Amino acid sequence: MKKILLAAMMLFAALNSHSQGKESSIEVRGVAKIDREIESYLVDFAIAAEYGEGEGKKAFEDLKNAFLAKAKAAGFEESRFKEDKMGYQALQYYREGSLYTFETRNKEELLKVVKLANGVVVTIVSTRLKYKPVKDSEKLYATAFSDSKEKAATIAKAINKKIGAAITVTDLTSPESISEENFYYKPVTDQYYYLSVKFLIE
Repeated sequence: MKKILLAAMMLFAALNSHSQGKESSIEVRGVAKIDREIESYLVDFAIAAEYGEGEGKKAFEDLKNAFLAKAKAAGFEESRFKEDKMGYQALQYYREGSLYTFETRNKEELLKVVKLANGVVVTIVSTRLKYKPVKDSEKLYATAFSDSKEKAATIAKAINKKIGAAITVTDLTSPESISEENFYYKPVTDQYYYLSVKFLIE
């Protein structure tokens, strides 16, 4: 019995010593707002022969040529419309057709080109924004780190401690999105750079 009690006391002393030697820390999340600039606007037009019954069941080539002729009359060259046959297949239409993407940096062109759709044979299946690469990534990092340090200092002060050195830093930001589907062409304004930082406390 005495041996068991002595072993328990030795184990408690060892655990207590390990606990005292272990450094305390605070882990917080720092954020920095990302300002995304729009590179261009994209519109995806589908020309689907299966919806051409109202136009006398015209062949796809006739429907396509009619669309491109209408686009040219509106001031848009055929080369501005990039064909994407695989994208059309993803729409799972049963008859012949294709998908055409129009890209512009000009809002006036955007408002003009969407009028080429008739909502029957020619439809807009997607509208997207393309972003410019994020600028000043080092500045974003510094801002997020500073934010995390301020938060950690506030928490430490509340428990009568001070923060020491940062011991771990983890980037929690989602991979940078080059483009996003956006029906109203209004970019998401609340995008942030996130860091998780662990500080020693003294």
